[in-house]
Amino acid sequence: MKKVGFIGLGLMGAPMAANVARAGYPLTVYNRTPSKAEALVALGVRAVESPRLVAEASDVVITMLSDARAVKEGAFGEEGLVRGAHPGLVVINMSTISPEETRQIADQFATYQISMLDAPVMGSIGPATSGTLEILVGGDETVFQENKELLATMGKNTYYLGPQGTGAQLKLSMNLIVAAELMCLSEAMVMAAKAGLDLSQVGQIISASNIASNLIARKINNIINADFQPAFSLKNMQKDTSLILQSANSLGVALPAVSVIHALFTAAKERGYGEQDSSAIYCVLAELAGLSC
Repeated sequence: MKKVGFIGLGLMGAPMAANVARAGYPLTVYNRTPSKAEALVALGVRAVESPRLVAEASDVVITMLSDARAVKEGAFGEEGLVRGAHPGLVVINMSTISPEETRQIADQFATYQISMLDAPVMGSIGPATSGTLEILVGGDETVFQENKELLATMGKNTYYLGPQGTGAQLKLSMNLIVAAELMCLSEAMVMAAKAGLDLSQVGQIISASNIASNLIARKINNIINADFQPAFSLKNMQKDTSLILQSANSLGVALPAVSVIHALFTAAKERGYGEQDSSAIYCVLAELAGLSC
């Protein structure tokens, strides 16, 4: 089997890497905080001290990092994976970054004879753990076909979309919908709470109705229970709405609603909610209405 490397063992990366290991792939991992690799080591995974060492041991390296800066550091830094790369290495970047930066990074990899797929995912900790993520892939189709079985260890549906950056582009469009749903749900619940309605009952009615998406059905319980343990952090949603606006600007597309949503997520991050779940945007709206969260 292909030797696989994995860089980035956060809330999403750790369970994704575990699924790769359980599928039988020889796996080498790196994370800036070494303790996050301990559970994987118990599965027989090898943990190393740098992305360079991951590349040296791998045919394919998967990156699941917080932003483009982290991806570039892991790839091209002093101990970056290109320092240990060999011609023919494949990098699958599953981090959410902009289409423009995706293409720039892929072009830089190409100078080292490294192929890249951009393959961001839809889904949070639950699907990452169960291996049922939706994976959106851009890049060379031959490279995609050669790595389709590996991707299938992490996702139930894998979609090939076209050239480099198309996976990143669709991820931003889909996260636009996620951000808007969270904002609308939070506004609706704040209005109901301010009117004196029982939020538990309101949540049950919304969840049973035809307007409830899977996202709403899950996030409504966060609000009712005031439990904002992160499945997808608010700071990451704030980052993604920023990327959405940047991409829209480069395409000449007006997104007035997302501009307001981004401003509110930015305010929530500045108020200290960044490490909590993205549904904690409810708390900022509640505070504006004179309610406690």
